[in-house]
Amino acid sequence: MRRRDTPHYSNEALVLATSSLQGERRVAVIRLVVVLLMAVSQVFIAWGGGETYSPPLDGVRLQAIGAYVFFSVVAIVVLLRQKPHPNRARWLPVPTTLADTSFFSFMAWHTWRLSGLFDAGMLCASLGMVLAFSVVRYSWWHVLLSTVLSGAAYALLSWVTGHGSVGRISFVLICYAALGALIALTNSDVGGMFLNLRRRDGLSRFLPKQVVDRVMQLGDASLQPVQRDVTILFSDIRDFTTLSETLDPGQVLEFLDDYFGHMAHIVMARQGIVNKFLGDGMLACWGVPDAREDHAELAMRAALDMRAKLEDINAQRVQRGLPPLRIGIGLHTGVVAAGMLGGAEQHEYTVIGDAVNLASRVEGLTKSHNVDILVSERTWLMGGGHFVGERLGEAQVKGRREAVVVYSLQGLRTATDAPAPLLRAASGT
Repeated sequence: MRRRDTPHYSNEALVLATSSLQGERRVAVIRLVVVLLMAVSQVFIAWGGGETYSPPLDGVRLQAIGAYVFFSVVAIVVLLRQKPHPNRARWLPVPTTLADTSFFSFMAWHTWRLSGLFDAGMLCASLGMVLAFSVVRYSWWHVLLSTVLSGAAYALLSWVTGHGSVGRISFVLICYAALGALIALTNSDVGGMFLNLRRRDGLSRFLPKQVVDRVMQLGDASLQPVQRDVTILFSDIRDFTTLSETLDPGQVLEFLDDYFGHMAHIVMARQGIVNKFLGDGMLACWGVPDAREDHAELAMRAALDMRAKLEDINAQRVQRGLPPLRIGIGLHTGVVAAGMLGGAEQHEYTVIGDAVNLASRVEGLTKSHNVDILVSERTWLMGGGHFVGERLGEAQVKGRREAVVVYSLQGLRTATDAPAPLLRAASGT
């Protein structure tokens, strides 16, 4: 159960308060329109049509109508100046519901007191409209308040005037209760769907799709920090600084958006998550938030897919007279800490650890080895059985005492290729 003092609960409450305030503004406008239409129906249509029954238009009735019109106008002005706030959203519908119920009940009672006539149908319809107003209310108890007040007003006036049998009153009350229950359930479902859509949209701005799906399904607790064995992929575009100098800022962004769109799609198609974009670089990982045994193999397959996609991109660039792109991709498998960082305003699901730094270092070695994809020995041992590669030996990387053994990733192993363990043995490992 979510605590009320958590940022997530506060955000949800503010979203509901905003929706409720918009709904109250609509109700205020409709209330005023309804009063004007009722005046037209009673004065011009009923009296003009020569109906035998018409409510007495005495001073008290005119004062009540004037007060209700004034209340309706004030409500519109006040609501237009209000800002969404959860506390105000809880009490704001209370005075308007009391005023609506009191006005229609008083009009029915005053008509009966002067003329002896009681129109149960008109009272039932007007109180039903008050109940219908609660469809835009903040919470279920607002619906309960409208249901109770409408039912109580109808039952009391029917009993006082002697125009309602037990059977008739109970039937109307059952109808009100059914309508109130339907409105409450609908409000709950629609409100829940609205919050989920808003939340998914907000999370999608900062988190990978797999992470968003996990949060929506299991809640925030599913993204508590964990320590897990993962495979990290780091890639960047070679000589990007020189390339970007020939483009204006808008063209640079357009180019990167197109390029990262293709590469991110490949990562997600291979069940990975794009952790972040770093200028012309991309950090992706496999094995989080859900653990899986084949994360190294999936990452290596994604690297080969990125190479193939780059060939397609370069073919189009050459046709347009543009220079081909070159990228470097480094992969490493190791233990990281994975979880959410950030406050209520902005979240980031990230991986932290030596494995991330080493993947970046391995990618940097692609330049000195003149290859586009390098894989650390740990990654190769976990997923290399399905691939063809070459052991390039040991290399020293910045910030690490031990040398790193790297392999060039050449492609998928076919039936005619020697198994990966034999390749390693032939290389002296």
